[in-house]
Amino acid sequence: MTGYDIISHVLVCAMAERWHEETISFHLPVGEMAITLDDLACLLGILIAGRLIQEDDLDHDQGVHLMVTHLLFLVEEAVEQTSNNSGAFVTYTTLKERYEHLLNRCNHLLREDLSEEEELSRIRSTYVKAFLLLLLGYTLFAGKNNKTINLLWMLVIWDLEDIRTWSWVGMGLAFLYEQLNLTSSEHVGAIGGYMTLLVVIYYFLIFFKLIVNV
Repeated sequence: MTGYDIISHVLVCAMAERWHEETISFHLPVGEMAITLDDLACLLGILIAGRLIQEDDLDHDQGVHLMVTHLLFLVEEAVEQTSNNSGAFVTYTTLKERYEHLLNRCNHLLREDLSEEEELSRIRSTYVKAFLLLLLGYTLFAGKNNKTINLLWMLVIWDLEDIRTWSWVGMGLAFLYEQLNLTSSEHVGAIGGYMTLLVVIYYFLIFFKLIVNV
């Protein structure tokens, strides 16, 4: 729920204007400050060590495959999503509806006999993936339009047993750096990334700087 609607847009714009791609840091009146891996690990409690995703983007067919295989969309629904969103993306609304449908299905199966145990396991793992994709789309990997989620991130959650093998801090920080770097272009009118985290880190760094100076 800590999305763009409850943060200071003026502060975000001011931070973006003071971002320098060459030094990967903010040039502020109190000095030069950077966001580090330790900052994210400390504030979010997520892993630093691990693998980094190698893929840059997915095509329509890959997006459809991920939605059908790991989120149990019908092929027609998946094709419609990738076509309407011009790529391997799913809207927040559609994914939220899918998550709620899977959760209700799981709760229904829980009330039935044990003959449905295999189906219950399948549905349970699917709604967990839907929830995680929603969570990532709202936080670490929030898009610029705040309406769609890149299905690229399904590649790091489709195998739930491997989730702890990824460097969530590394991927999240790299994504935030990339979004900040894009703001230097005159053709870019919006910014993606975890803006709530950016604001929290700003206050954290300012406070720390003031304490050190005292």
